[in-house]
Amino acid sequence: MALFGRKQQPSPEPIVDLREPRFEFGYPTTCPECGGGGYLDHIDLVDRVMHQHCPSCWTKWITSERELSSTS
Repeated sequence: MALFGRKQQPSPEPIVDLREPRFEFGYPTTCPECGGGGYLDHIDLVDRVMHQHCPSCWTKWITSERELSSTS
C-alpha cells in the first residue's frame, strides 16, 4: 500500500464529429451496397486506385482518385 496514491482523473467526454465525411485518396470509403465502413485492401499507386471490401456484407469495389476528387 502506497502512502501517496495517484489521484484518479475523470475520463473525458467522448468527442463526436458531426461534420460531413471527407473522402480522400488513401483512406477507406463507405460501402456502396450497405453504407458500412469500408476496409482498404490495396492501393495501386501507378493507376491511382484503391481496392476495398466491406467487412459487413463482403462487397468488393474499386475507387479511383479521380472519382474522389470529383465528389469534393
